[in-house]
Amino acid sequence: MSKRHLKSIAAPKSWPIKRKEHVFIIRPNPGPHKLENSLPVGLILKILSQVRTTREAKQVINQRKILINKKPADDIKFQAGLLDVIEFADKYYRIILNKKGKLIFREISKAESNILLYKVIKKTKLKGNKLQLNFHNGFNLLVEKDDYRTNDILLIEDNKIKDKINFEKGNTVYIIKGKNLGKTARIEEIHEKPPFNKYVTVSILDKKINLPKNYVFLVGKAKPIIALDEK
Repeated sequence: MSKRHLKSIAAPKSWPIKRKEHVFIIRPNPGPHKLENSLPVGLILKILSQVRTTREAKQVINQRKILINKKPADDIKFQAGLLDVIEFADKYYRIILNKKGKLIFREISKAESNILLYKVIKKTKLKGNKLQLNFHNGFNLLVEKDDYRTNDILLIEDNKIKDKINFEKGNTVYIIKGKNLGKTARIEEIHEKPPFNKYVTVSILDKKINLPKNYVFLVGKAKPIIALDEK
């Protein structure tokens, strides 16, 4: 598959596009999100009927009024990924998955657009005994205390931690991979010892299942703190 171009028919199944309408489609620039979990901003504008052509998309983006997680997109190939927030023309959307595994744009309120979820995927020790948190969306943050664990969710604003949700029993996760994707579930047990330490037991209604930890994304405590598609 070419790095610069992408045939519509070869695009990820998660993309909500008409595959036979055009031969080629915009391919997102490399970024923290996997190809199947991200879309280029130029294509997003077309899907949301904000522009008709790539030329129009470029003109809109050049005005730097399309924000992804509060930062302006500067290219039609700028990557926007799962659970990112898109803002333009006084409208706000969060990219989520529906039950069919398609990326969709859930319109949200201005207040909710400020809720940006940062999932801790790694912790790195730096020189001077400094600790850096590495997040799922490519963002990094230096912290003074080691009060955070992998899979925890932080709410960050202006490079400062406003709140934290621990990856622990009883909290709510969003399933982002597998046959149950798009559903929310409750954490029942977190396995710590090998060979099961990569798994978590969750309950969906009254059914308990084991899932790899990277199949779930923490979204709240007793209930999600963001709007999700429950259809």
